Amino acid sequence: MTGVFFRLAVDADAPALVDIYNHYVSTSNVTFDLDSWTPEDMAHKIDTVTALGMPFIVAEIGGGLVGYGYLSKWREKCAYETTMENTLYLRDDARGAGIGRSLLEELLRLGAIAGVREVIAVIANTPDAVPSIRLHEKAGFARVG
Repeated sequence: MTGVFFRLAVDADAPALVDIYNHYVSTSNVTFDLDSWTPEDMAHKIDTVTALGMPFIVAEIGGGLVGYGYLSKWREKCAYETTMENTLYLRDDARGAGIGRSLLEELLRLGAIAGVREVIAVIANTPDAVPSIRLHEKAGFARVG
C-alpha cells in the first residue's frame, strides 16, 4: 500500500483514534465493548501499551489518521510474557484498500523487534468481523476457536 505512513501513537492522537474505535462500538459487535471510549480512555491505552515496551502505531495518509494497531498482554502470567494480543482498527472509509494488511505487517515487525514470539488475535465470530478474520488468515494466523 503506497502513501501510508506508520508512526508511534502519541496521546494527542487519542481523539482521532477514539472516533475510529467508537464507530465500531456503535455499529458492530467486534469491539466487545458496550460503551464508547473517551479520548482519556484511549490516551490511557496508548500509555499502558508503550509502558510495556510494545508498539502502538497509527497509519496516516496525507497527514490524516486512517487506522491504528497495538500489541498488549495476552495473559498476566510470566509464561506468557512474549505472547501478545493484537488490536487493529481502520477508519470505515479506509477499509478494503490494503491498509489493514500493511498495518498488521508493521505491527508484527515491531513486535518481533520488541521480543514478541507469539501474537493472538481475538476476533468475534460475526458477519461484521469476516474482513478481520480473512486479514489474519492471509497473514498466517490459524483459527483455533
